[in-house]
Amino acid sequence: MKSFGVIVIGGGPSGICAAIAAARQGIRTALLEKHPVLGGMGTAALVNNFCNAHYDGSRFIIGGIFAEIRDELIHRKALFTSGGLEPYNHTVFIEVVEMLCREAGVETFMGHDIGDVAFPSRHAVVVEWNGERLHGNVLVDASGDAMIAHRAGVAFLPRAKGREFPMPLTYCYLFGPVDIAKLKDAMPDTVLRDRSSGQEYLYLGPQAALKECVKRARLVGDLTIPRDRIAVAYSVPGSPDILSVNFGRVVVKDPTDPEEMAEAVKTGLAQVKEGAAFFKKYVPGCEHGEVRELARQIGVRESRQIEGAYCLTLDDVLSCRQFDDVIAQCCYSVDIHEPNSDKTTLIGLPRGSHYDIPLRCLLPSQGPRNLLVAGRSISASQEAMSSFRVSPSVMAIGEAAGVTAALAAQSGMDVALVPCAKIHMELVSKGAILS
Repeated sequence: MKSFGVIVIGGGPSGICAAIAAARQGIRTALLEKHPVLGGMGTAALVNNFCNAHYDGSRFIIGGIFAEIRDELIHRKALFTSGGLEPYNHTVFIEVVEMLCREAGVETFMGHDIGDVAFPSRHAVVVEWNGERLHGNVLVDASGDAMIAHRAGVAFLPRAKGREFPMPLTYCYLFGPVDIAKLKDAMPDTVLRDRSSGQEYLYLGPQAALKECVKRARLVGDLTIPRDRIAVAYSVPGSPDILSVNFGRVVVKDPTDPEEMAEAVKTGLAQVKEGAAFFKKYVPGCEHGEVRELARQIGVRESRQIEGAYCLTLDDVLSCRQFDDVIAQCCYSVDIHEPNSDKTTLIGLPRGSHYDIPLRCLLPSQGPRNLLVAGRSISASQEAMSSFRVSPSVMAIGEAAGVTAALAAQSGMDVALVPCAKIHMELVSKGAILS
């Protein structure tokens, strides 16, 4: 039997930061991840970028563990920082977060699905893992789908009228090599220069010429992917002639249903093949490219939202609302990939502004007293979630969840009773930005 103060389920961006934060509080911490690598959507699903949730146009608004990871990636020349979206090398990202987990003393359990989870008492949890029983005091559900919260009987928010389907899924992949000089000659605005290294790299998606390519391919039947543009495709730092491609749209009703997901994977893989053929035929410099690497899993943008002590709303986001129990800040656009069309709805925030994410959104309104939820599944409307679901903000949410869980484990308190002032003090002392 192994005993821990904090058990974190899910080794994606939010879970990584939750585990590191808890361990740095001096609490024995376990991190459980089904994949054999850490990183979740950022590595296993090849969504290897930081959307601009951390810089409001005037200043950085997310620090802490996210900033440590970002700085180390820059130091290793594994992150491009010239555009709003910052691509990173997913292999180096894994190395960095493994290093930080190891240095913090996080004990990682990887490569297996979670077994049964029980909450035998108010301050105890037991998790079955590959034949072992792991005992803990507090659990952080950073599974992305609020999987443990669902098993524990936590209530979930209903989908809004007119948004019965979640945002569609995308199967991402690496494609190349690309002749950068040829593409630059044909479409100069697809090439950026990294501020840190001075290296040129590719950033494809919003350019008018590329949208026209998509339109022509769809008109003649070469492209059936229901998108009116490439979502985004960018160079991998360290291999600038290799594109990391996000260009697919697979609609499902329930991304937590195994049968639906099995069919979604088939559709996603067919879209990978179609997308690669599109690049080869329609995008200059891509004629000799091939699919170089497939993601380990299809990328999921949305599944469940818990019913928490507070529900963050679209109005909160667009009015840049501030909260006394703030645990993270975000300035990323409302970014809704519409499931019933080929369009994406984007609503940006004014430059130099942000909204707060309150601690209450991490606290289920019912269920175990020693359970916190971190990542995209916290209590929020679908529209609000479409903004903070990206890596920088969920990493900040995860760090706050880890600190809160550690303080609860140390004191024997319910997670909802940990003083917010204490959480703030611990977060700020370690570089988090809350104001």
